[in-house]
Order: sequence, then C-alpha cells, then structure tokens
Amino acid sequence: MAEISDDELEAQQDGFDTYSLLHAIDELDKMRGHLNDREHHSPPEIRNDLLKLHGLAMAVVNEGEADRAQEMFDLAFEIEDQLSDISEALERIQETIAKLTDLQPESFQWGD
Repeated sequence: MAEISDDELEAQQDGFDTYSLLHAIDELDKMRGHLNDREHHSPPEIRNDLLKLHGLAMAVVNEGEADRAQEMFDLAFEIEDQLSDISEALERIQETIAKLTDLQPESFQWGD
C-alpha cells in the first residue's frame, strides 16, 4: 500500500478545498427535485413530461395537428431547461471530483 509523502500531503492540502465536496452534494440535491421518485413510488415528473412530449410530437409531426404545436414547443423548452439545470449540476460535481483526482500522487496507482 502506497504512503503519501509530506510533500504530496502538502500539495493535497494546498490544492483542494474539502468544502467544495459539500457544494457537490448541494448540486446533487438540486437534481433530486427533477429525478427522484414521487409519492407511492411514482416515476419522476420529467419522465411523465417526456411521455407527454412524445404524444404531442406524434400529434404534430406525424399527424399534422398544427394546433398542438405551441403546447409541444412550450413543454419541450421546459424539459430542455430542466435538463440543462441537471447537466450543469453534474458538470460542477465532476469538476469538483476532478480537482481532487488530479492531485493524486504518482506513487498512488489504481488498485494499489
């Protein structure tokens, strides 16, 4: 098992703010509102919205129901906004973890 040297430990201490991991948890909590199951194990609302969007797209695109196009686009933009929020939160979490993994000393290897 590899041990961390004093210089490597100092690099860890200077290069990473552990508080940023708490921010990563906050970002994850933001996503939960979009992705968690609802009461009685109902699927997340975004799943229902995607199914509804599919139905609207079928009506507009496949069946030519132009009068439903506004509803389709409104819902599509709403879902896009939600997914953008989720994507941004995931990116911030990944950046936080990458800051830590980038500080791994050369003496440490996966599986050691």
